[in-house]
Amino acid sequence: MVLRKAALHIRDQAQKYGVAAAMYDLGFLAINTVVQFQILKGMAVRVQDVKDASLFDASGFEARFASEDELARYARDPACAMRPEFVREASARGDRCYALFDGKVLASYGWYSNRPTPIDEHFLLHFDPAYAYMYNGYTAPAYRGKRLHAVGMCRALKAVTDEGRRGLVSWVLSNNFASLRSVTRMGYRIFGDAYLLRAGSLCFGFSTSGCAEYGFEIEADEPGRVRAVEGIGGP
Repeated sequence: MVLRKAALHIRDQAQKYGVAAAMYDLGFLAINTVVQFQILKGMAVRVQDVKDASLFDASGFEARFASEDELARYARDPACAMRPEFVREASARGDRCYALFDGKVLASYGWYSNRPTPIDEHFLLHFDPAYAYMYNGYTAPAYRGKRLHAVGMCRALKAVTDEGRRGLVSWVLSNNFASLRSVTRMGYRIFGDAYLLRAGSLCFGFSTSGCAEYGFEIEADEPGRVRAVEGIGGP
């Protein structure tokens, strides 16, 4: 059953993105049966990089930073994919959630940080605080296909720029071809790669030279520290 699912996944990747992309993805699947290994594509976007002005238009939705109290209420609903402990810890760090509301429904959201932020339970991301780091984007299933994720990011980009930030930094897994296509179409520019390796208790992170301009570095986090993280979501 597992092999069949893997074969179907690779066939789907080949049909959508080509044989080379499918083989690249297969390599990651094989490596990750032994160790955790990922390559993150670091990227940045400024307001002037967004060529489609309609992505700043959230007509029909209330678009704003949500308060911790209201997020705590939404976090009680599993459909929102946001756990209460994550809301508490992210808010305590000073992270903010930019959300699109359809009436009382939380349609789409993303989190924004100005300080080192956990990628998962083992790695911490550092970045230039002149930028805001976007992570953990989510759109409710009923609202997918409406570009709300991109609209939310662009609205948040405008908001943090008005506050004095240069723009946003974020990342996408190198074998997430759909997201890479989407974010570059929106206006993000890939500036370098970050490598994450974990084998047992050994954790190692390395960033390529292109990441230096953005202070984009991976640090192995404190051993045994438990963090409330929502997976390893970029855009």
